[in-house]
Amino acid sequence: MIYNHLQPTRPQFGGAERRQRRSENPEIAAELYLQALATRGQHTTVALADPDGLLLAATGPIDAEAVAAVAPLADTGSAVVDGLLGLVTRGAALHVWPLHVAGARCFLAAVGGEGATPPDAEKTLNRIFA
Repeated sequence: MIYNHLQPTRPQFGGAERRQRRSENPEIAAELYLQALATRGQHTTVALADPDGLLLAATGPIDAEAVAAVAPLADTGSAVVDGLLGLVTRGAALHVWPLHVAGARCFLAAVGGEGATPPDAEKTLNRIFA
């Protein structure tokens, strides 16, 4: 991964900057956000997918393109996903949350970890892709 676009952290409003790494590049910023989300939620892999299951951003060791591909199917509860999930997630749970990012419907998918909806994920991703 290339982090040469990272900006040094700066305190805002007299407080400490909460982000340790940041970027002005939307693709890198999204990856950094998904890495933080994976750590907080104890997820193995986190992927952001469009409605067609195409990968927009991801982090983690599991095939993110495969996770993105099944995310829209898992959201609809399609029976097709049942046979694929074990292969895609290596037996771990798949959590999918529908979001609207930059005016489009997207899916945030996480393998393993906690199933609670990530707080402010939609707001954060909209800020990144604004």
